[in-house]
Amino acid sequence: AEADPSNAGWQRDLSVSCNKVGDVLLDQGDLAGALAAYRESLQVSRRLAEADPSNADRQRDLSVSQDRVGDVLLDQGDLAGALAPYRESLQVRRRLADSDPSNAGWQRDLSVSQIKVGDVLLDQGDLAGALASYLESLQVSRRLAEADPSNAGWQRDLSVSYNKVGDVLRDQGDLAGALAAHRESEQ
Repeated sequence: AEADPSNAGWQRDLSVSCNKVGDVLLDQGDLAGALAAYRESLQVSRRLAEADPSNADRQRDLSVSQDRVGDVLLDQGDLAGALAPYRESLQVRRRLADSDPSNAGWQRDLSVSQIKVGDVLLDQGDLAGALASYLESLQVSRRLAEADPSNAGWQRDLSVSYNKVGDVLRDQGDLAGALAAHRESEQ
């Protein structure tokens, strides 16, 4: 990658390798090392995505790197720091999902990003923001689950979304709404 910075394939390989190093460091409990590796991957992914904005795979790689950075910052207790890359990832994933509504993988990525943002907002005490994010995730999860009722993963995602909504409604004092959401989760 250093020998030929213009070779996008080699640059992507470098980004993937940085993520794998980060994964191992994370498994070893080295959050600072993992964060450094993920940030290096993010830097490469961002460069590739900016060089070819129409390349959906490069855009998705960027969102994955943003999520990994956010995950470590969240593990370190840096809620505000985690929220920024999660929101950046959400923007990328929203563009991808909007560009191809039939791509179930991109739709699921969008739902996952909405959950991540909602979780941080909830931890920050922003119940209204968390609920809005969870409701967006619920809409996506519902569409996926209805499109493929035999897909256990989509059904689980739908259940998780209902539970997230129910938890916030309970925290807001809407016990009837919370009960209804949790009952939907059982379905």
